[in-house]
Amino acid sequence: MRIVLLLMVISFTQPAWSTVTAGAKDCPDQFEGRVKEIIEPVGATSFFSTNKVVFENLQTVKGEVSDQVLVDILQNGPFKVEADKDYRVLTRSGKLCWIEEI
Repeated sequence: MRIVLLLMVISFTQPAWSTVTAGAKDCPDQFEGRVKEIIEPVGATSFFSTNKVVFENLQTVKGEVSDQVLVDILQNGPFKVEADKDYRVLTRSGKLCWIEEI
């Protein structure tokens, strides 16, 4: 019984581990920035509507990041941002991968 349980735990954790390691490669740009403006969509919105968030780049951590960065963030997604707060941001082609307040 213990072996079956151990094999189940290992099999379920393997996909999660591969997701974590792939994320670092899939998000080539990382910077620390301050939210300057949040642009909400005009008109009808859907579950997948995005806000355009304008960041002032305070420090480039990796990749090629300009002084001002425009990032799409899901309006109903897990990440919320506020104007004039600082965040560490990971992006790929202007799309948000991960964000955390600093």
